[in-house]
Amino acid sequence: MRLHLTKKQLVILSGLGIRFALAPVTGHAYDTGVFAFAQRVYFENGIVGLKTFPTLPPIYFVQLLFYAPYAVLESLGLHDYQLLYHTSFMIEAVFLKIPYILADIAIFVVIQRITGRLLPATLFFFNPLTIYESSVWGIYDPLMLFAVVFGLLLLKRNSVLMSSLAFSLAGALKLFGFLPLMFVLLKNLITRRFHTFGLQFLLGTLIIGGVVAPILLVGGFYLFLTGFVLRFIGLSGVTSGTVNYSIVYLLLSGQVKYVPYPTLLILVVVSLFYALESRKGSSLTVLAKWTLIGAIFLNIFSQAEPQWIAWTIPLAIIYGSLTGRTGLQFYTCVYGTASVFLQDTQSQTGGFEILGTKTFNLPFIMGYTNTLFVYGMTTFVLLLLMLVYVFQRPVKFKVEIIAFVILAYLQAYFWLSIVNVPRILGVA
Repeated sequence: MRLHLTKKQLVILSGLGIRFALAPVTGHAYDTGVFAFAQRVYFENGIVGLKTFPTLPPIYFVQLLFYAPYAVLESLGLHDYQLLYHTSFMIEAVFLKIPYILADIAIFVVIQRITGRLLPATLFFFNPLTIYESSVWGIYDPLMLFAVVFGLLLLKRNSVLMSSLAFSLAGALKLFGFLPLMFVLLKNLITRRFHTFGLQFLLGTLIIGGVVAPILLVGGFYLFLTGFVLRFIGLSGVTSGTVNYSIVYLLLSGQVKYVPYPTLLILVVVSLFYALESRKGSSLTVLAKWTLIGAIFLNIFSQAEPQWIAWTIPLAIIYGSLTGRTGLQFYTCVYGTASVFLQDTQSQTGGFEILGTKTFNLPFIMGYTNTLFVYGMTTFVLLLLMLVYVFQRPVKFKVEIIAFVILAYLQAYFWLSIVNVPRILGVA
């Protein structure tokens, strides 16, 4: 009996095979360890650890749901194994990552529905950075991204109210999800659709209330306010004494470490440009474009984290497909590949995701002088190239871009590490 698979099924099975092969043998030592500990504490001792959980409450409950089968298997006598220095067990790591892997599949399906083509969805599903975040790192950003792109799909189907609900849920998973909701609310104000604005605002308020309520019940509201809300918008303090991957602050840490983040200014500027363009362009296209631009600028100027780099990939693919920018769509592959290399060798050095420890460095690739300067400069080039693809007229992808990115990395390596220009200028 022959098994006939469609192209779509083959893509999904292949992508799943890669993800499930990586999931048990990799993991971000800190994040995976914290997530695993929170679940163990609940299922072994019945303690709800929301007060110290390092994400928004919905992520905690999603993890509870998917971790429960593992807890049952463990109670039935399942013997799990720890690999090298990882902070979670192998099968346990798979269950922790399943919701993010499923989110990748959902994003794949939604992108195909929005674009009407398999290729853009495949470019997302096989992008090294999307695989890395869901199956290697084990971070929850794919859940937020699914809610965002699903909101775009609903908007394409003229379901404005339901798209607002999707964006609100995205914001409940990670605050960036509120950006497209803010755009939609702004457009309704401009077009004087006050009734729709009121309903959307009410939905958003209810979702925010649902997020805050568990925190108020168990405690930790101050940590939530300073660690999530104020930190995201740049009002929780300056960079001194904190760890962040804002491109500007990585490259100019000596000069701007006491300067507050311009996140609010970035959000206001992006919103104004969205408002101007939304009057004459397609709602879906303009929303995808300025949400993408917002993600790029937040990575450059706000108190960013390395995983934020992946926010741009599904948005760039969708916007590229809607506007005929094939160059932008294919560029996401180069962007994702380079980002994985940079994150795994420089921002998360020493085989952090592979070995579970930072005690090992590959010579000349990890642990050299000014690694974060090199990471910041190369990532800045990658983000800048994406902006060029967004604003430039539609062009095809050129292979020379790959050589350009490699040269940018080597130039950053030479000038910022070997020559040590930051020390010469006194910015290191």
